[in-house]
This record gives sequence, C-alpha cells and structure tokens, in this order.
Amino acid sequence: MAVPIDVARLRAEILAWMSPPEGDRGGRAAGRQIRRLIEALERPSAREDLFLSSVAEAVLARRLLEAGCTIDFERPTSGGRHADFHVRAEGDEFYVHVKRVALPPAHDAPRPLPEALVPLAAIARPVSVALRWEERAGAEDLAALRESLEAFMRQASVGDEVVVRADDGRWLGAARIAAPCASGSIELRTGGDAGWEAAVPRVQRLLRKAYSQFMPGETNVVCLASDSAGALEAVETALLGTVVERWDRFPPRGQRVAHGRADDGFWSRGQFAESEVVSWFPVDSAAPARTWERPAGTPSARDARVAALLRRVLA
Repeated sequence: MAVPIDVARLRAEILAWMSPPEGDRGGRAAGRQIRRLIEALERPSAREDLFLSSVAEAVLARRLLEAGCTIDFERPTSGGRHADFHVRAEGDEFYVHVKRVALPPAHDAPRPLPEALVPLAAIARPVSVALRWEERAGAEDLAALRESLEAFMRQASVGDEVVVRADDGRWLGAARIAAPCASGSIELRTGGDAGWEAAVPRVQRLLRKAYSQFMPGETNVVCLASDSAGALEAVETALLGTVVERWDRFPPRGQRVAHGRADDGFWSRGQFAESEVVSWFPVDSAAPARTWERPAGTPSARDARVAALLRRVLA
C-alpha cells in the first residue's frame, strides 16, 4: 500500500494531544475520540481506500489541533448522518466534512517526453495541454503525431481534444487543451498529471456526498484531500466549472482570448446553496492548499472568518 506520509510519525503527533491527565491541552479533543483515530492508523484496513481516508482525516485533525481549535469527532448532523469534525475556534463553530480524492485508476508517474515531441513545448501559446502517446511508437509514428498535434495546439480552443491515429488505424496519441496557464508557451502534462482530468466527475460525487451530510442552518465546510498535488485542477474544475473561452469579455492585456467557467461546476447555477466554503490540501504537503469561497452573493461574516481560519490552518 503506497502511503503518502509517515503514518507512525503522524500517529505519535496526534497521540500527544490525548485527553487527561497530561496531554489534552485544555480538553480540546476527547481522548476516547482521538483513540479511535489512532486505532484506525494502527490497523490498516483490508480496504486501502478506507485506511487512506483515515490518514487524510488524521492529517487535518492534527493541523486543527495545532492551530488551537477544539474538535469533536463524528458529530451527528441530520437524517442519521455525521460530520467528520465539529470545530470551535475563535468564537466560531462549524462542521467539517473530509473527503479523499483517490488517485486516478490509471495513474502513472510523469514520463520523459520523447525527443520527437519536445518541440511541442516550445509553441508560443499560454495553455496547458494533457498529452498521451503510444509508448511503443517508433520515430516515424512520433513524427506523424507531432505534425498532427502542432496545428491542433496552435488553433484549438480550451476544452477541445483530438485523437491521432496512423493510416492503418493504430492509436498514436491524444491531446486536450486543458486550461490557460501563466507561462508564455505550452505547458505539457503527461502520465498521471494528464490522468487527473478524468477525476472531475468523481470529485463532484464526493462534493454531493459531503453536502448530503451538512448540518442545516450551520456553517459547513468540505475539505477535499488528495494523495498528491496533481488533483488541484480537477478539484477546482469540479467546484467552479470547466474553463472555457469567453468572447463576451475583454481578454487580459497581452492575450487574444478571455476565459471563464462553464456552468457545469458544483457551485454553478446556484446549486447546493448552503455550501459556501470548500478547501483542498495534498496529504503529503507537496503543494500549497487552497480554500475557495462561493463567488456569488454576499457570504456571511462567519463564513468569511471560517475561510480565513482554514487558510491559516492549511498553510
């Protein structure tokens, strides 16, 4: 089982916060509740996903406790459901629903780009492109793939994709214009980085599941955890919607096209109105965490304070 962090060290750090007599730090977490979390880390489940979900919850619990929060585990909400944590901090109270975003089923480590495809990265266009190719392709096939992709990458819109085949029908490769990027040339994603795009529907299912566990009338936060930093864009797309080109807006200075979001996100079209704050963090701390506040409407002062607290906790 591949675990993204040192579980024994994590267990020891959380154990230090145990309840009376010596380690409760003012009773900010009940010892019996922490004990259940510790036991989950001591005995890996036969189901890898359950164990890794426990690891994600433990990482967040440790950060909340270290930030001075008081937490209650498995707090009942409504309809027989539970929130993972009920948190009290700085005069505010809120419910936290932790969901783990698993690696894509076909997750591969990024592979070195074949020399024949290297020129694609030099195309002067500020977009990121998810790229795959046939590993056994020879020089002639790779040259044909590059020729087909060059024109596509220069002209295609964000969201467009192409599959390239040889004259005899063999699959040579595929590419998708994923999103605008900050660099002046194309940013290529390969291997697992490209595979994360297929995770968007799964992330939205997790968001909906978390929403079904909300405590009505209270501040509820969804915290999405992933085993690597590669999930960030899938999470942002699932929440805010697919990046699309917008011809009804003026583009930023120096760019030809403006971009916006399609209405296929979790927060789009006024859906799931009680959800105001969502956070994401990589369990291995390989990249900065992110916290989003719902852009439409006027968020409550409490929601804004909770979002600010989470940014500090996850920093």
